[in-house]
Amino acid sequence: MENQFRKYINGTCNPKEFADVLEAVRGQEDNDQISSEILELWDATLKGSVENKENNQLLDKIHHRIGLEESKSLTRKFTVYKNLLKVAAVLIVGLLVSTAIFYNKPQKQLYTTLIETVTAPYGARTSFKLPDGSEIWLNSGSTISFPKQFGDIRSIELTGQAFFKVVKDGKRFMVTTGYGNVEVMGTSFDVMAYLDENFETTLVEGSVKVRNLKNQVAILKPGQQSVITSSNELSVNEVNTNLSTSWKEGKLIFVKEPFQNVAKALERWYNVKIELQGEKLKKLGFTGTIEMESFGEVLELINLTTPITYQFDKNTRVLIINQR
Repeated sequence: MENQFRKYINGTCNPKEFADVLEAVRGQEDNDQISSEILELWDATLKGSVENKENNQLLDKIHHRIGLEESKSLTRKFTVYKNLLKVAAVLIVGLLVSTAIFYNKPQKQLYTTLIETVTAPYGARTSFKLPDGSEIWLNSGSTISFPKQFGDIRSIELTGQAFFKVVKDGKRFMVTTGYGNVEVMGTSFDVMAYLDENFETTLVEGSVKVRNLKNQVAILKPGQQSVITSSNELSVNEVNTNLSTSWKEGKLIFVKEPFQNVAKALERWYNVKIELQGEKLKKLGFTGTIEMESFGEVLELINLTTPITYQFDKNTRVLIINQR
């Protein structure tokens, strides 16, 4: 039996010898002798004292089989990995779609939380469309907020200046500012509501209703402009609408405009700080059109048409203007 055990341990026994070894191990007789022989052969094998006659053909088959199993295992892992990626992709898309559907349900508790905000920083302007198709031009230094999906009222919040071209769809259109509200049904108009200036609404076409914080109301006709002062006083005047709306075409038009107002407009358009020296200079009237000029060209234009001198610090972007 020793010879069969040696072949078994070395992996070189044939099928009959393998069966004999199994039969001997399973048998109840001479267990102590068999165990002793196996242990001796095992120890001798570990010490390298037993001749190792490998069955190369059998080992090649075994290695080949192991390789196939490892390959199949890797293939199975890769297949599972690909399937997991597919599932993950579906889950991600599903989450995005579900979120969109969930948040677009016309429920008031969800509707009020979905607010889009668009800001035009100093030195920039932008235009875009609202969810209802209405067009908006946003001037420098302005911010506008609106719901992603309108409810019964198309409500807009504005800080700064914007021009609106509102489409008619049967719903009221409301522009809310820190000074008052503007309500329309379908029209074109300009709203200027910078925090440190008068609140002005200029109507180009259609009809708007302006209400101040005292609940005073003015209904404007095309060519009219309402003004709400810092003391919340409301007035209506006939105006040249181009003076208030030309900015959306890339132009600033001034006609005998107090220089302090001109300075504020230039600050927003060119992202600079302007310091006017003296109260008389602030009230000085300026007439001119600024269109796509660089800031340096604007300074030269103002210097040629207005009795002023100026100093500009490029590092701090501070412009100091004095009257000649």
